[in-house]
Amino acid sequence: MRGAPAPFPMVEANVDLHKYLIWSDQIEEEVQAHIHKLFNGEKYIGIHLRNGVDWKSACDHADGQTSYMASPQCLGYNRNKKVTSKMCYPPKEEILRVLKNTVIQTKIKNIYVASDKNPMIKEIEDHLKAQKVKVHHLDPWLPQIDLAILGKSDYFIGNCVSSFTSFVSRERLVKNKPTSYWGL
Repeated sequence: MRGAPAPFPMVEANVDLHKYLIWSDQIEEEVQAHIHKLFNGEKYIGIHLRNGVDWKSACDHADGQTSYMASPQCLGYNRNKKVTSKMCYPPKEEILRVLKNTVIQTKIKNIYVASDKNPMIKEIEDHLKAQKVKVHHLDPWLPQIDLAILGKSDYFIGNCVSSFTSFVSRERLVKNKPTSYWGL
């Protein structure tokens, strides 16, 4: 191919195509084994944190844009809303605030973290000590393992601008599962 087979970010008319995605038997088996081992049938919140230095640099250009990378997933496709730096590179306090509110609202005690850099395990555990949550992070050999685990979570919080998050949010959208984003 001379270029990408489809436009980026995904056009709104193609979002529904995600319903045809089926994980391979190998990935599905590995994901189910991880979910069983980590959560043993209990509900869990999946979160995606983009907090590497490369992402911080990319987010330096995001503030005020009507469409930036995969932002249509949370802002919509009509371009009336603008990306904020808090949406793209949320500060630690924002992540902890949103996560605490979600734990209190859902009463879910398990959190699964997928991250490109810092999973913030200690910070999350310390901040949610009173809620007695368990925080899990795998850093799997294949990023698709994280995608599938996040897609199967009972609640998901992702990064509005990230295409990794957008893959998860599309899966959850076609399966009518709750998703929210940092900074909104």
